[in-house]
Amino acid sequence: MPEDVMVPAGEYKLVKQFRREQEKRRKKDLPWSKRVFDIDEHKLFGRTAWAWFRIVCFYLVLYTLLILIVAFWIGIFMLAIIDPHKPRWLKGPPGLSMVPYNTTAISFYEHLMGEVIPIADGIDAFLNKLNDDAIEFFNECNQDEMWGYVSRQPCVFIKLNKVIGFQPETYDTQDDLPKEVPAGLDETLRKYGPTPKIWITCEVIHGPKPEIVFFPGPYYEASEKMTGVQRVVAVQMNNMPANSEVNFVCKVWARNIPIDDKFQGKGQIKFTMHVRVDTAMKRDPPPEKNTTATPVVTVTVAPEPEVRPEDRRGELEMPPKPPKEDDPTNGNLDESNAEPLTEPPS
Repeated sequence: MPEDVMVPAGEYKLVKQFRREQEKRRKKDLPWSKRVFDIDEHKLFGRTAWAWFRIVCFYLVLYTLLILIVAFWIGIFMLAIIDPHKPRWLKGPPGLSMVPYNTTAISFYEHLMGEVIPIADGIDAFLNKLNDDAIEFFNECNQDEMWGYVSRQPCVFIKLNKVIGFQPETYDTQDDLPKEVPAGLDETLRKYGPTPKIWITCEVIHGPKPEIVFFPGPYYEASEKMTGVQRVVAVQMNNMPANSEVNFVCKVWARNIPIDDKFQGKGQIKFTMHVRVDTAMKRDPPPEKNTTATPVVTVTVAPEPEVRPEDRRGELEMPPKPPKEDDPTNGNLDESNAEPLTEPPS
């Protein structure tokens, strides 16, 4: 090859670098519309259709493989490492709920069956879902067949919600009780202890104070497998005052169940009960019976005169009866009327 045609290798690098700089300068000088869509070059955002297809396929395959790898290890973790009979995500302590309404206010007229029957039906439906003969179990709280709502002995049911895997830590001795427990809980612990139990207390915070009775008792059976009626305590308010609003608060006591007064259902539940009585519906009491003796007045009725047959014929005069003839055969004739006997002639 002639020497005048040969070019040193270094010049090729300079030419290539010069062309690259020209290409960058040309792209930089392009208007923004050409950068988005260049109809002459058939490019969208600087890439042709084939270039876009290749890069989309590349990232689809990449992320699909990543998803499959992550799903494989999650499946191994869920099926082989975690016990299927235990919760996969640990939750906090169980909360509280209340029946019949699970609201903060219960108000009704005791003489209106249209208000009492829905409350009783709601309680029956709740207890039937427990599948543990709960209606018979809480029968002592249902003496009037309306759960006490027509006899001023209403019952509410406080339920400790279920959390799988929750193991309660109970107060088993009086020395373990915290200082803020209400009065009387130490006596309850001494009466129903020392078996592990989650204790429940209810007290009046405003209004008249009715008698509070618990069924089966002021406690929940502490067990990891609490089911059915073990999670429910019936609270009966005896001698509820009429037309007075009474505020109650019920709390559960266990070491690992904190009580938060700001949130309903977290260790405590508050509710208001108002038994309405329409005074106009009250009837006057029946008059008392007079026990004094009443004098007896005897009335003498004169007998009616005997009516003869002759008087029933009106004013017609009847002929007199013919005289009675003497019977010659009658031997009982009067001697004054008898003829003298004479002897026959000889």
